[in-house]
Amino acid sequence: MNLIPAIDLINGELVRLYKGDYDKKTVYNIDPLEVINEWGGIGVKRIHLVDLQGALLGGQKNLTTIKNITDNTNLTIQLGGGIRDLESCEKMIKMGVSKVIFGTSAITNPKEVEKSISTFGAQSVIVGVDVKYKKVQIKGWTEEAELTPEKLISDMKEIGVTQFMFTDVEKDGTLSDPNFKYMKELNTLAGHNAIVAGGISSLDHIEILKKYEIENIVIGKAIYEGQIDLTKALQL
Repeated sequence: MNLIPAIDLINGELVRLYKGDYDKKTVYNIDPLEVINEWGGIGVKRIHLVDLQGALLGGQKNLTTIKNITDNTNLTIQLGGGIRDLESCEKMIKMGVSKVIFGTSAITNPKEVEKSISTFGAQSVIVGVDVKYKKVQIKGWTEEAELTPEKLISDMKEIGVTQFMFTDVEKDGTLSDPNFKYMKELNTLAGHNAIVAGGISSLDHIEILKKYEIENIVIGKAIYEGQIDLTKALQL
């Protein structure tokens, strides 16, 4: 099992949103690099890093913080938010990001996803499937796409995508029970190689996801609010 702590950035600060609402933002007085190095010391291998301003507007708006992190940690970094084309994918990989997450452009410009896979390999590309009431959300979760999650997964697999990340927007940042059944369904569609996020806020939740053969789990707010002890979680 891979437990992947999340760091969401706005203006270089570590924040969490409630259900993806930019007006419902909690800012944590935590240095991102410092906490990443702490996590590495207890056995974390990968970090989920999100440029929230980039997700909303396109491009990377927290470059200084992202570069500071990639320059000063050996952990695997998967980065989402504002990756819209091969150029931005290449820029992030050259900066030291191991895996880039395409979200909006997987729907609006899938050729850029395909080109990125051709250039850097499928191991470097994740497609983010952000879902609210079983509808795909784009542009920082501010717009609803007409494509279903199932169709998006199918289309992406056809162009060579092998890694998907599913976020339940309605559960994200709520510290409520995840939609376990739907996560399991999407994981199966993705070929049992999915990363899941949204509402995971207890050790029991992690145990249930393990039973569902979900091996890659992103947790964020539950760590900062003290609801998940990461050291204990890594021992499950």
